[in-house]
Amino acid sequence: MPILRDWRLTFDQAQFMQEYGHTFVRILRRPGMPEVFDATFREIAELAEPAVIWESFPVQEMRHEAVILAGGQRIGNGPVTTVMGGASHLAIGVCTVGAAVSDRIHEHKEAGEVVRSMLLDQLGTLAVGQLSQRFYDWLKTDATSRGLHISTYLSPGESEWSVRDQAVIFDLLDATQIGVSLTESLLMKPIKSLSLMAGIGSQPMGVPGTTHCDYCTMGDRCPFHGKHAGI
Repeated sequence: MPILRDWRLTFDQAQFMQEYGHTFVRILRRPGMPEVFDATFREIAELAEPAVIWESFPVQEMRHEAVILAGGQRIGNGPVTTVMGGASHLAIGVCTVGAAVSDRIHEHKEAGEVVRSMLLDQLGTLAVGQLSQRFYDWLKTDATSRGLHISTYLSPGESEWSVRDQAVIFDLLDATQIGVSLTESLLMKPIKSLSLMAGIGSQPMGVPGTTHCDYCTMGDRCPFHGKHAGI
């Protein structure tokens, strides 16, 4: 089961402020806040430990909204077969930026450093989003090099694909190898983690020109809405 750790995430403060700074405009006017921002950007760069565990699973058949894998495991509902119909394999992965980020967010909150906790929380979310996009780009490059096509990717819980399939993904992948586990309420721990799935096959899949954002139910609540995942 491949584990990929050689990821270089970028944390560009100027770009972040251009895209998300409106949230912090008033805060930054307070004495000492620019220094807090500088320190928090250094912190995310030091704490993030990006890792991905993934595997490619042969598809046996597609039945209604679900995909039946060669081993008999059933996965998917909602838009999954619309997006990945015709795939011969499913690439399934779990991405994380590690526990240290989540731990530090909690430490800042407990210490009453609300702004620093809030900023680091948003940076952690953007970091795992950036990692998932880079992993998908890596999958796409690999598929293209082999003359194959790849669908857009989906994550359970972000679209009409039920979060219940997190349990299926964690049955298929031993994510504890990268320090990620699944709680009884189907939340990943550490929280700055994300699972995803994409179809790979010999023919184009899904609706041309669409991305995972087109199937997302988060809308304006998503920090990546209408933007790329870079920071």
